[in-house]
Amino acid sequence: MSDQNPKLDHLFLAVGGLLTGAWWVKNQNDQAKKSRAEKDDPDGVEEVCSEIAPILDDWEPDGCETEDDYVQNLFDYLDEETDFEIEMFPNTREGKPDILINDLLALEVKVNLSKNERNRLIGQTAGYSREWVTWIVLIDTPASRIGSLEKLLADKGLQYILVFTFS
Repeated sequence: MSDQNPKLDHLFLAVGGLLTGAWWVKNQNDQAKKSRAEKDDPDGVEEVCSEIAPILDDWEPDGCETEDDYVQNLFDYLDEETDFEIEMFPNTREGKPDILINDLLALEVKVNLSKNERNRLIGQTAGYSREWVTWIVLIDTPASRIGSLEKLLADKGLQYILVFTFS
């Protein structure tokens, strides 16, 4: 084929080069969005996230009135259900996440998220996500506010921050 139409060979090489270049740029962007934890300990992050996600899905908060009550309830539940090191309200250079698991996964809990809290939450989780994988736990938040939060996260390039919701 190359003997018959050498111009096509260059075209295939150019297209292949463009695709490879696009893949490399996307991979670099994906790499740049990773937290320090994901870069330093990808296996540890995978282990923590794959164990915590189903445990978090099964959580049924009980006897809670305030946001701090929910954080305490979730902390106690995770502490009972896992062997990971779990800290509540640790002081860190990135702020004070509600729960930090194995210095790899940060959880931020919000109850009945308002618009003002949503804007603060975006800033908090953006900061946390530089250091750790970051998840948001929303409790008693209307579906419209959950949707607007997820859209705002995507608009800010933070779509990798997972949102768990509880009623």
